[in-house]
Amino acid sequence: MFDAFLSLGTGSKKNSFEARKERANFLIEELTANIFFKQLAVQTSVNLIAKTLARCEFKTFEKGKVQKGELYYSLNIQPNQNQSKTAFLNDLVSQLVYSDEGALVVQTDDMQLLVADAYQRNKHAVVPNSYEFVEVNSYTFKRIFFEKDVLFLELNNKQIRTTIDGLYDSYGKLISGSIKNYNRKNARKLVLKIGALFDQEFGKYENDEDEANDVTEGDKRIDDLMNNRFKNFFAEGDSVVTLEEGLGLDDFSNSDTKNQSTSRDIRAAVDDVIDLVAMAFHIPRGLLKGDVADIGQMTNNFLTFCINPIIEQIENELNRKMFTKEEYLAGNRIKISTDRIKSFDLKDVAGSMEVFVRIGAFSVNDVLEFLGKERIDEAWADEHIITKNYAEIEKYLKGGDEE
Repeated sequence: MFDAFLSLGTGSKKNSFEARKERANFLIEELTANIFFKQLAVQTSVNLIAKTLARCEFKTFEKGKVQKGELYYSLNIQPNQNQSKTAFLNDLVSQLVYSDEGALVVQTDDMQLLVADAYQRNKHAVVPNSYEFVEVNSYTFKRIFFEKDVLFLELNNKQIRTTIDGLYDSYGKLISGSIKNYNRKNARKLVLKIGALFDQEFGKYENDEDEANDVTEGDKRIDDLMNNRFKNFFAEGDSVVTLEEGLGLDDFSNSDTKNQSTSRDIRAAVDDVIDLVAMAFHIPRGLLKGDVADIGQMTNNFLTFCINPIIEQIENELNRKMFTKEEYLAGNRIKISTDRIKSFDLKDVAGSMEVFVRIGAFSVNDVLEFLGKERIDEAWADEHIITKNYAEIEKYLKGGDEE
């Protein structure tokens, strides 16, 4: 699409209100575009973290043994009657990033977990904190929640959103400047020349009202040229425009391809914003952009520096709120497993699985569960075996065979 810049010696007189309105609309569109660039980077990070957490399994233990009951179902399938685990975690991570305080999860009387959209946190020193005016999906709870009734999570760097906003203040201007530079260098620039013959032919007033408003027949013809006839001229298809005698067009568009700007300049500035946001969230930049080179190492770094700290915080908060001290020490706990986050080919892990079975670390059912397959309902599938190549070190030191 071409933008026409027409330099007029005399011509249409634009209403000052309309000019201010057009300028305001331009500024609003520019601001909206800049906000979208930032939201793209932040929301992509939020979605990546939420989807990764959704692949984790929340394992529940009772006296040190894995148990699957109501709590397991709530944490892994349906935290509340209106949300799946994935939708719940997406809301949780969004609140974790966008909320100035942190993410608040409340538990209702019927054991449903809900992510609060808004709340008031009352901090105390020697008594439990309290939470008032808790709002979820436009519903405000009348009760007051205390620390034992909620899960409260916050980023290690509480100022991450402020930091991102501050960084973007500068890069937003850079992106805006790149867009303006692109439009300026690649726009169609024409000069409309108005000769003396045109003024002589159309410089008269058609009626008394036009004379009072100082609008000549030539002004009307130029308005028609600008507002109507040039529309087809700047369209994508072939077109022809007619000019009155005394009018002429000179093209001052930038024909030098070396000095023309490309959209890559804008993309480079947007990439810088994505890189900065990735740095703030400790996400490898290539992973956020969808690069496939060295995906294994990037995934490892992502889990180590971004996901694991969040998992540890969620795990600690669940254990200290869901269980008493005595219950936790007795082996009742929640452990978040990241084994299913990575995708792998069966051939890549076959050797490792065989080793785990050979040394007695995994049973057959443990291997099947790790691979996401159905368990075998047989007693032998739960047995742990070990090869005869392994024995206690004391037997090796004796140097002989014994019954």
